[in-house]
Amino acid sequence: MKIRSRLLWLVFVAWLPSALAIGIVARLAYVDQHNAALDDVQKMADSVGGIVEREVDKRFFMAKTLSASSALNVSDLERFYEEARSATRGTDSWVMLLSAEQQILDTYRPYDPRLSISISEGSPWLESGENVYFSMKGPVLSKPVVGVTAAHAASHPGYSVVVAFDPAVLQSIVSQQVGPHGALVTVMDKHLRVLARSVNPAKWLGRDVTTPVRQRVREGKWGFGKGFTLDNIPSLTYLSRPNRYGWYTIVAVPEAALNAQAREAALNAVSLAGGLLALSLLCALYVARSIGRPILALQSAAEELAHEQVPTSVKTGLFETDKVADALRDAGLRARESTEILEARINDAVARTADVQAKLAESQKREAVGRLAGGVAHDFNNLLQTISAALHLLSATTPDGPPRRMLDSASRATGKATNLVKQMLAFGRAHALEPEPVDLSDFVLKISELSAKAAGANVTLRAHIEPGLPAVFVDPTQLELALLNLIFNARDAMPQGGQIDLRAALTDASETGLPESVHRHYVRLEVRDDGPGMDAATLHKAFDPYFTTKPVGAGSGLGLAQVLSFARQSGGDARILSDAGRGTTVVLFLPPTAHSPVQNPDAPVKSKIDCRALRVLMVEDDPLVASVVVPAIEAAGHTVTHCQSGDEAKRILAENNVFDVIFSDVVMPGATTGVDLEKWCRTAHPHIAVVLATGYSAQAPQSDVAVLRKPYHLDDLLLALQKAVAGTSAS
Repeated sequence: MKIRSRLLWLVFVAWLPSALAIGIVARLAYVDQHNAALDDVQKMADSVGGIVEREVDKRFFMAKTLSASSALNVSDLERFYEEARSATRGTDSWVMLLSAEQQILDTYRPYDPRLSISISEGSPWLESGENVYFSMKGPVLSKPVVGVTAAHAASHPGYSVVVAFDPAVLQSIVSQQVGPHGALVTVMDKHLRVLARSVNPAKWLGRDVTTPVRQRVREGKWGFGKGFTLDNIPSLTYLSRPNRYGWYTIVAVPEAALNAQAREAALNAVSLAGGLLALSLLCALYVARSIGRPILALQSAAEELAHEQVPTSVKTGLFETDKVADALRDAGLRARESTEILEARINDAVARTADVQAKLAESQKREAVGRLAGGVAHDFNNLLQTISAALHLLSATTPDGPPRRMLDSASRATGKATNLVKQMLAFGRAHALEPEPVDLSDFVLKISELSAKAAGANVTLRAHIEPGLPAVFVDPTQLELALLNLIFNARDAMPQGGQIDLRAALTDASETGLPESVHRHYVRLEVRDDGPGMDAATLHKAFDPYFTTKPVGAGSGLGLAQVLSFARQSGGDARILSDAGRGTTVVLFLPPTAHSPVQNPDAPVKSKIDCRALRVLMVEDDPLVASVVVPAIEAAGHTVTHCQSGDEAKRILAENNVFDVIFSDVVMPGATTGVDLEKWCRTAHPHIAVVLATGYSAQAPQSDVAVLRKPYHLDDLLLALQKAVAGTSAS
């Protein structure tokens, strides 16, 4: 066979794997592009659905606020009209007030006390309760309208407050979306009617969607599926799950666009392979013409080199050929050496790249969580502003009494919600922490009521705080959030009930892994449950944002991530100790303050009271409060006997009345309250002093007995006990 033929065959053999590789790479590239396009479609649908839901939320909260107006209680429609006009000023919404069969007020037009427009029976505007609906023709305006209604729950339950807006609001949201490959976006209501559409919106507004889409909704087949658009265009369609108002978002990508992408990838692969083949053939013909028979002597050496082997020495009798053979051998030796070096460097580079990628991924996750927290906090602040304004308006017209106290409670809850927003911003590093000295004993006692509610009725919550423990230098708001997150997690891990232990003690920096140059000691704060524990795989991912083992909707996966972020931003660290079947312990290492323990700046001066060791009977049914207060009183040098009810305290006093003072909660289980116990003691044991504690109670003591308001400071408690005993001795 001629050299030319050999070269041509060699070119073909070398080209074929390259062509296959090009085809595979083209196919993989197409699959990646296809999957990326579907991912973009899903993200677009979720984004549009979320934006639309927030728009409806704004109207819904406005309707709820207006429906609680005191003007409706007294049927002052003109004042309600002004309130509604003020609430909707500068917005694209208006307010209607409907009775059982007619419309009696509309801020879209001037106020008319004689306005009475009948509404036909069966109209969606007459549906009772809270609702969101769409109509191609409103009760007054002959144009499409979306209404958000809320029933008035006061003296006129027949009224319905409707906040209405033009579907063009939804259309503007959809029109701003630019989807991949000509994607078409549609928003439809719970009756599967088109509310907004990115193509021909005027033509399809209010029309029913296609039958296949209705079938998919009935069968709950969310996600992607093949079908036809309203324009009868074959498409790959993504159907979102319904939001809280039963609305859906559809994003359809024409199949023609996806097929064009596949054809383009195939054409590129064929063009590249054909070009490579043509170039190789031209090179082979050129080489065949430029060399002669001596090249045959180098065939064996060349083939060995082509197979990544070191060629043997070849002597052809021609100086040039021999030089080439020697060069081939030297090249083989150098190639083998270079390959070994290159492989070592590649392995090292791969290892370093993997480490960098892992750190980058962790950083990106943290950044994503920060952006999410900032975005949610921004929207939540807007909602809080609406709620706060409504409460302010209601407070101005509500007299003192139970309704006024309910409004005050709601205002305080709004303030707590504002603190939650601050916590979210701090977790996302969008807000700086505000650390201060925090005494853990007083802190656990302060949040005991909230902690007990977080733990639930079938979980026992106890605390073990080491006496004389230095105060920690942390942000108290973030510490409270971290502890509540850990209590929530522990409670969820024990659905059948169990016990949660809070422990705090001092530990050396060498046991924490933190630098000893900053602090020689750290406060070790533990939250332990006796639940099922974690396996190794779950423990490895436990601190990752968004990682959760709870069912969908039951947890966000941000609780432990917030705990780790708080600990590290405070200058400490967090660990998880857990084995399957042996419970879980979350450990926080927190930096101590320079002075220990922290002193309460509001605590009275104790030097004026003659302090002595007391015999204290403590009556407290809350195990968390008792587990904190009892050791604190004993650490001050007193003797404490603890019981859990007033009835039990009476039995103890009947058997042994050698006590100096009784410290009792007001509200307790059983027939005897703290006030009843104090009255009984004044007659049965007048020599024993009594101190009461309460968070809120309608029953107040008739005597001048000392009453501590929860949450109280431990220093205030110790001083109150001494004062009570001193007062009893003097009398």
